[in-house]
Amino acid sequence: GMLISPGPGDPSHLVTVEETIRSLLGKLPIMAICLGHQSVARALGGKTFKLRFGHHGGNHPVKDIKTGRVTITTQNHGYAVDDSVLPSGLEVSQFNLNDGTVEGLTHRDFPLLSIQYHAEGTPGPKDNNYLFERFVAMMRA
Repeated sequence: GMLISPGPGDPSHLVTVEETIRSLLGKLPIMAICLGHQSVARALGGKTFKLRFGHHGGNHPVKDIKTGRVTITTQNHGYAVDDSVLPSGLEVSQFNLNDGTVEGLTHRDFPLLSIQYHAEGTPGPKDNNYLFERFVAMMRA
């Protein structure tokens, strides 16, 4: 599988990352975090935008659409995925309860999951460890 990590910056500058994602989609399970999440959306034809006030710090509530579960997340980003222009196949899987921004994506046809927040850097509850278990299951399948 391929894990696309977080990183600072404007996702529109990562053209090479987008090309790599497109070339591997459907060939490997992909999990993407934060800037990786934004890059996945852009690689598949989506758009991102700069948040007026970035999401920084802990205690950001995020809701999983499929399960209805709300988890507390740690965030550090200034851009978000524009859900009004999602490409075919991408589906919003999670959203931010504070401002409604996209917090997670999945793909209808390919093993792909992405999250906007930092589940790998939990300073408190490990509410989102299930995402890494889901990624491992995708790789085993």
